[in-house]
Amino acid sequence: MDPKKLHAPVLIALIITFSAVGMAVAQHWPEVFDPQLLLTLNMELDPGDWQTVCNDQTFDIEVPAWFWADGEEADKIYVSVRRKSGDPIPAGDHVKISLKIDINEYNVSDPADPEYPGHPNSVPEWRGLKKLSLENGDDNNVLTEGIACNMHRMASTPEGYRYGVTAWYANWVKVYVNGVYYGVYVNAEQLDKTFLCNRALYVWHETWLYQYRGENNFTLEVGDELNPRSPTVNELCYHPFPYAHSSSPLHPDGGICPQPDDSALLEQLNRLIDMRGMLTMAAVNAFVANPDSLFSHERNSHFLDFNTDNPEVSRKRMYFPWDLDAANQRTDFDIYGANPTRYQSLILGNAAFRAQYDQILIDLLTGPLSEISIIAFIDSIEPVLTDAVAADPGNKLPPGVQGVAEEFESIRNWYTQRIASVAAQLGIGPDADNDFVEDAQDNCPNTFNPDQADTDGDGTGDACDPPQCPTCTGDLDGNGWRSPADISALVSWLLPEASNSYWRPAPAGTCGDLNGDGWISPADISALVNQLLPYASNYYWLPCP
Repeated sequence: MDPKKLHAPVLIALIITFSAVGMAVAQHWPEVFDPQLLLTLNMELDPGDWQTVCNDQTFDIEVPAWFWADGEEADKIYVSVRRKSGDPIPAGDHVKISLKIDINEYNVSDPADPEYPGHPNSVPEWRGLKKLSLENGDDNNVLTEGIACNMHRMASTPEGYRYGVTAWYANWVKVYVNGVYYGVYVNAEQLDKTFLCNRALYVWHETWLYQYRGENNFTLEVGDELNPRSPTVNELCYHPFPYAHSSSPLHPDGGICPQPDDSALLEQLNRLIDMRGMLTMAAVNAFVANPDSLFSHERNSHFLDFNTDNPEVSRKRMYFPWDLDAANQRTDFDIYGANPTRYQSLILGNAAFRAQYDQILIDLLTGPLSEISIIAFIDSIEPVLTDAVAADPGNKLPPGVQGVAEEFESIRNWYTQRIASVAAQLGIGPDADNDFVEDAQDNCPNTFNPDQADTDGDGTGDACDPPQCPTCTGDLDGNGWRSPADISALVSWLLPEASNSYWRPAPAGTCGDLNGDGWISPADISALVNQLLPYASNYYWLPCP
């Protein structure tokens, strides 16, 4: 059978079949964070230990547990689990808490405890990971948090980070504890030594990974504890960069120093920091309206330093995001800071960095984070997550599938409105298609075309030019067949002209004017449908003559 004639249900069935085959093979890093994959994770532990974890307010108590993903029942592994900070969510007769799973906690003997030789069912890693960080979506919900996390993944492109590696991964998982469904969690990639090794960024005794925990307070997460201060930490001795407390080994040798002037600041930060990466992290966090990030709140990020004294490994500081559970605040969230923090004042107050930041936002929102791209991503995950989120007693949404559908639609609308708000803050006037070209200058004001391409020079952008006929009238996609896809293309092309009753002039040679009246209109859609109806038994595919 010609593949063009496959009925849609047949195609869907094939896709599901091949997806099932792919899922049957254990996913490794980074596939384990694929947002199209919804893993089911199981833990089995003493009920008393689980209550201890749920009630723990120190977030330090670790208890042992058996752990496996669906399909791995015969290969359960012995891990430790603890509660992460964050508010618990009431979920029926239990609470939904954020969790940290330490895969290799019991993999090796403890030299300080001769009675503990390790556990025979522990492993050094699971699917390329040593820790799992499972977020319960306490500030908003798991949908908004996970989608916001994925904005950083989508921004790991030439328009954004340019690190050559993905800045961060996250997806969603279902969690069962002792057979009880605890709901859908955001599976956010843990920033640790494994994170660095998986990206070929770790060099023994030559790299330092820090977590920024608050104003002038960061901790060494990976690196030599006997030499905890990188050369870059020592050199960036002015606010807001240094560790403030003089008693700490992270405090600069010479103490806190004054801020340099603009030109010196520009030279030094460009020399020591991958400023595009830092500004991209700030731009994405600002776009998703995250009030709890490095620039907006001076916390919740990681930075990686390299030994700049060793030319063989020296490279600039890299910044990575963390913790986006508070994202998706007001759509008019200020991209520069309504009450600027020291990071915003120092860096965005510098004209050169401010211009770079603005351009990064434009490049992202007309590229990988365009409205089209974001809506397509949301559309792709909705069928993956809907049933599992609807069944989650702690999802913080109206009950049932309808409540989940309403939330997905709300998130779509939020991003559409947010892009318009960011454009306005960047000084771009009315922009109906969110392509960051003002309507007054846009050669196709109702159709996204940031490149403003106009191949025939007629003053109307290519995106608004009527489709030409490479084969026959009605074949809008030029594949040699008239099909429902051409109906969809015709509808999509007419929609921007809704205010003009869906009528658009059809210059000679266009393939959408099926009735030959010189206009492309709903009458042509009807004509194409009528052409195809006799071929319903052939799945509505009609070859061109």
